[in-house]
Amino acid sequence: MAQDGARSGTQSIERAFAILRLVAANSPRGLRLTDLTREMGLPASTLHRILKTLQDGGLIERSREGRRYIIGSELTLLGLSSPMRHFRELASGTLRSLSDQVGDAVFLSVRSDADTVCVDRKIGDFPIQVLSIEIGSRRPLGISANGAAMLSRMTTGKAAAILDQNADRLQSFGVERAVLMERIAAGRTLGYVQIRHAIVEGTSALAVPILDVLGQPVAAISTIAIAWRQPDHRIPLLIGLLQAAAAEISTALIEDATRRR
Repeated sequence: MAQDGARSGTQSIERAFAILRLVAANSPRGLRLTDLTREMGLPASTLHRILKTLQDGGLIERSREGRRYIIGSELTLLGLSSPMRHFRELASGTLRSLSDQVGDAVFLSVRSDADTVCVDRKIGDFPIQVLSIEIGSRRPLGISANGAAMLSRMTTGKAAAILDQNADRLQSFGVERAVLMERIAAGRTLGYVQIRHAIVEGTSALAVPILDVLGQPVAAISTIAIAWRQPDHRIPLLIGLLQAAAAEISTALIEDATRRR
């Protein structure tokens, strides 16, 4: 009976975590109860019980109109004590300098399992900025320029496996898998990813990976702008700035890890 109780407790935790991931993946809009019921495949009574527990703990909240579940403020506050906050602090100055030089918005994303999560962004001084990604927003790994940049530093087999894992979610973006694989392969050859027609119509994106001491991708930085802000003759300059910033952040991460040993 003790083993049964332990399994039940573990299952409840796994389900709660799955709900949090689903809600976060659909941030900031959130999910309706019907959406969660369909995605989780749980009895209504079980789902209601878990949702109430998460709400009581402040980990999820109801949206203003009360129809959707969104990530709660307590979960955000808990996240402030995580190593990710330190990572943002290490990268913040470099990102600010990069956005000043580029003139357009720049974004820092990290990998979270099969997702990319935007952990910071800086706005440039050009009058028109493309702010298509909010801090905290999640996307399936591979669809964004930052995601493709990270996958470009993985083996072809590993990148393909991640795209397979995200197949259902990627379909909603209307980009064929073959196109994503070509984009990743080009990034592997060039050292950067370029999306001439980004998710937001009329925009263009460039991204490069940030590597750890073993050469593995731990994050990526990108700049997204109105398409005519990234003409062919300006690409080498922009890539040079992105790669210099990525190298600076990578060095800061490695030095910080060395000091902490």
